[in-house]
Amino acid sequence: MTEPTRTAPRRAGQPGGSRSPGPAGRSHPVLRGDIEGLRAIAVLMVLLYHVRVPGFSGGFAGVDVFFVISGYLITGQLVKEARRDGRIRLPRFYARRARRLLPAASLTLLATTVAGWWLLPRSAHAELGTDVLGATGYVVNWVLAAREVDYLAEDSIPSLVQHYWSLSVEEQFYLGWPLLVILSRWVVHRYRLRLVPVLTITLTLVIATSLAWSIYSTATSPGTAYFATTTRVWQLGAGAILVLATPVIARLRAPAATGLAWAGLVLIAATITSITTATPWPGSAALLPTVGTAAVIAVGIARPQSSPAILLGKPPMRFLGAISYGLYLWHWPALGLLAQTHPDAGIITRLGIAAASILLAWATLHLVENPLRYRPALANSTARSLTFALLTMVLTAGAALALHSSAPVLSTRAQDDVLDLDGGPLDPGLATGPGEVVPTGSDVLIDDAGAIGLVVTASRTSDELEMIPDPHRVFTTSGPIYPDPGSATADIPMAAYDEDCQVKKESTALLDEGACWFGDPDGEKVAALVGDSKMLQWLTALDPIAREEGWRLKVYTKSACGLASIEMYPQCHTYNRALSTRLADGEHTPDLIFTSMVRSGGQELGASVAALLQPAADAGASVVVLADNPSPSASELGGPAYRCVEKHPNDYLACSYATGEGSGTPALRVAASRLEAPLIDLRGWICPADGAEPACPPVVGKVLAFRQGSHLTATYVASLTPILHHELVRAGVATTAYEQIPWRIPTPGDEG
Repeated sequence: MTEPTRTAPRRAGQPGGSRSPGPAGRSHPVLRGDIEGLRAIAVLMVLLYHVRVPGFSGGFAGVDVFFVISGYLITGQLVKEARRDGRIRLPRFYARRARRLLPAASLTLLATTVAGWWLLPRSAHAELGTDVLGATGYVVNWVLAAREVDYLAEDSIPSLVQHYWSLSVEEQFYLGWPLLVILSRWVVHRYRLRLVPVLTITLTLVIATSLAWSIYSTATSPGTAYFATTTRVWQLGAGAILVLATPVIARLRAPAATGLAWAGLVLIAATITSITTATPWPGSAALLPTVGTAAVIAVGIARPQSSPAILLGKPPMRFLGAISYGLYLWHWPALGLLAQTHPDAGIITRLGIAAASILLAWATLHLVENPLRYRPALANSTARSLTFALLTMVLTAGAALALHSSAPVLSTRAQDDVLDLDGGPLDPGLATGPGEVVPTGSDVLIDDAGAIGLVVTASRTSDELEMIPDPHRVFTTSGPIYPDPGSATADIPMAAYDEDCQVKKESTALLDEGACWFGDPDGEKVAALVGDSKMLQWLTALDPIAREEGWRLKVYTKSACGLASIEMYPQCHTYNRALSTRLADGEHTPDLIFTSMVRSGGQELGASVAALLQPAADAGASVVVLADNPSPSASELGGPAYRCVEKHPNDYLACSYATGEGSGTPALRVAASRLEAPLIDLRGWICPADGAEPACPPVVGKVLAFRQGSHLTATYVASLTPILHHELVRAGVATTAYEQIPWRIPTPGDEG
């Protein structure tokens, strides 16, 4: 997994203040200068961080500044209404939120959806469609949190709507916090208490719980913690509690207030320069911008004429604060599209995009946001406002679904059409030995898709398989292939993932004994798959092999967790110790254990693999080590191999790469040696070119070789099935006669 791109949210409304005529003949608030200035600082932090201006390594924390501001302003509205009217009208509250947020947010989502459809590769359409749908429903933060722990999402490009995660956090807060205020108001009425003390106690408990969870979750699951609402509520609460503490804050004397405000600005500045993406976040480190922002707001309550407040209220700061919502919305998809279409664009170009975003934000404020927000037909009717919100969200959701449906999908019919799995005339000389040429028009039928077409036919019944004389002849250079590059990431061992056989990174528990069995259900022997996802990829081949051999096949794999006792993460080490114990306990000891992994290392790592497998070997299990396969270089290809193929439809070989060992092979070789186990290395059937480099083609026999990272597509693994089966027979692990090995790609219809 990559470090999540850190972004910041929008501005919120202001509860009151002097009023001036609005654009539709309706008055609207003149906002506090210090608040507008803080918004300006926050959006500049985020903007310059995303433009990659030196010195703004902590600019992503502008989001934290915005959270505090939003918590303060929204709570001010709620408390004011509760005190004035004795109740909170939720429909009216949500109608105000809809008029404030949806016009600009929906416009940006629609524009981004169209731009993504036009400019992004088809392989990115489904994911962007999902994200736009999540952003429409203000739950995209949870979509992104799930993706952070999804091992199959390692090649995901930063979402063009990833910045909507913070809006989602705020809207979820706006759903829950009014209900707590209403509940507190009921308690006040029921027990004749005072509102502010009850709210203060409630909010303090919320802040303390959320902060504690944020610290814990950041340490144990940082990817999820960054996007989760539960780890951010305390920051919104920090702003909210300022409203409740207003009588105390108002007593601050001028010198102390001025010093406190400057100290708050220093804390924000320190965040910008001293925090980096390597800092665990949010956690306790987020106290720096949170406390700093709260201090500045507090001084604005007590001493609005302090020197920091006057500075923050200068016209340029007010201008940026006023457009901060639109600027936040537009800048990220614009920079994201630039990164995808012109990855080498320099800082001048990026600054140009930032400037264009400022102009677009200004236009959006005056042509879209304010005209709709203050339009009498909407502002005077809660029902019309909520209907407008619903229709807007339906429109955006429809666009998201349309984009999602434009992405290629895996299809058995497409597989049959492209690969002709029922067989076809053998190409002259394609799968024969030297001097053996099959006449044109021969009625000899053979499945030669993928790696199968690389094997000399006559060698299939011998101890050693032979490569055809000219493997380049089966390197597909253009035309239909399977899987389509746009759906490559879905070409996985689906049965295993559908049953959740790949244990999640955060889990340490072994799967139930009755779960995740494959192969021959009546088999007399048991084989186990242990290791990370590079082991699980071979299930596509080992499942049909197990059915031929009469093995029951049990999956014990875990995400990013090779079976080693060092150089992994804590949950992996715990899981591996438990698995090593189970495999050696006699009752659960399998006849065969297959293992592989991607983790690079040498003697020490390999020795730790052997040490965990040795107890099972001593209990009677035979170990088979599968070498790690070579990996395409994303830096050389400009991204994943399948995306490179997608960008070069007329020359797939432009995405070839140099051969080499898989990163995990050196340690696996050590483990095999110590265990006296066979090491099966199929590298030559993945990178078969002889002579000129690069030797690894992206498409062989119309089959796309790679999906996420260094993982092989399930279809290419399927084409390696008879080759792997042959090598297992040769190693004495399998017993099927060479003549009985099915030389074809297994399909779902072959499953028992």
